[in-house]
Amino acid sequence: MRSLTLPIVRNLGLSMLLLSTLSGSRVLAADARVRPSVASEFKQVGDLDLRSPSGEQVSPIPYVTRKPIVVMFWAAWCPICRAEAPRINQLNANPKVKVIAVNEGDTPQQIEAFIADYKVGYQVVVDPVADLAKAFKVPGMPYGVIIDRSGLVVYRGYKLPENIDDYLR
Repeated sequence: MRSLTLPIVRNLGLSMLLLSTLSGSRVLAADARVRPSVASEFKQVGDLDLRSPSGEQVSPIPYVTRKPIVVMFWAAWCPICRAEAPRINQLNANPKVKVIAVNEGDTPQQIEAFIADYKVGYQVVVDPVADLAKAFKVPGMPYGVIIDRSGLVVYRGYKLPENIDDYLR
C-alpha cells in the first residue's frame, strides 16, 4: 500500500522544491509560500551539494514530474548494496525511470572500485555532508526512496520493494 502525503509543487521553474520527513514512513513536500508555518522543517533539495564522484554538481530536480525517481543510499562496504547493484542496473535500463545512487562516507577510490566491479550504469552522487540523507532521515544503509512522476514519495525502505513496478506508474 502506498504511503502518501502532500504533492510536491509542480511548477519547479518558479517554485522551490522542499522535502522533509514527517515520520519514519512518510515524507511531506510543500512550497514554503503555501505552508510558511512549517518552512523551518524543510530542506531545499535544489541547494543540496550533491556531486558526482568526479566532482560535477548533480541535481534531481530536472527529473521530478518527468519520470519516477529511485534514490538509493548506499556504501561500498554494505553487502546488501552489493547484492542489489545488478537489480538497480536493470532498473536503470528503463528509460522511464531515473536512478540516483547516493554514497556517503566512501573514498573516491572505493566508489570508483564499486562502480567498476558492479558495472554500475546508474547515476552515482556523493553526499559529502549527508544533507540528502538528513533531508530523508535515512536511518542506515542501504535505504531507498521512490518519488513518483507526480512528485510524491511513495516508498521508503531498506531495500527496493519486490513489487517495484507498482511504485513506478
